[in-house]
Amino acid sequence: MATINASPTTETSKELLGPFYNGREMILAAVLASLAGATGAAAWLYSSGWYVTFMTGNTERLVLEHIKGAHALGISALVTVLTFVLGVIVATLARLYVWTKARHGATVLTATSTVAASVSDAALSSPKDEFGIAPVLCLAFGLGALNTSISRKGEVVMPLSYVTGTLVKIGQGVGLHIAGKKRWGWVAHASTYAGFLVGAAVGGLLFNAFDERNSLLTLAAIAVIIAAVTWRLDHPRFLEKDGH
Repeated sequence: MATINASPTTETSKELLGPFYNGREMILAAVLASLAGATGAAAWLYSSGWYVTFMTGNTERLVLEHIKGAHALGISALVTVLTFVLGVIVATLARLYVWTKARHGATVLTATSTVAASVSDAALSSPKDEFGIAPVLCLAFGLGALNTSISRKGEVVMPLSYVTGTLVKIGQGVGLHIAGKKRWGWVAHASTYAGFLVGAAVGGLLFNAFDERNSLLTLAAIAVIIAAVTWRLDHPRFLEKDGH
């Protein structure tokens, strides 16, 4: 008996969506990636060069700064990495035991962290040309949590701030497209990358338009709005597909 194959249109749609269930989830991922980009840009500009998205670089710094004799900087890099991972752990546990009916509950942690960053910065009594470690670590924690948003049965399938891995997926997808093996597998990852890029631009524009304190406050407001929207747009059917 002949096997009935899926239509070309169906196969193309699956390739376009990649790890996403439908177009709405892909758009949501791009929006969340834009929040990651804006948060990373805000932290970098606020601290004049302290990354909260680039954990590869921070991991290298926590070793190399000590070799250079800059032990304080090495410790700051280590604390940033640990805080980022802590955000992932807390969001994962919250997803299992608190937000069992909402897949994007991690955005609530991210929004709370950006609000905490703004409040802790406002409480600083240091001169304007100095920055506090607390706001930066709050943003690192929030980004760690945000990266758990697109998961399947507890496993992250689309990291939102891991741009290096996303670019690898895009490059591999383009190569497979050229070879005719898988035509549009890179599109889903490209949409997430584009969202991150737009978010980084928004974060940069915020700091050019406002001073650092108002910029963190604006970022917090944006994060709260995105958390509310993604929570509202989440669909119960996805819970069943995720195995919950």
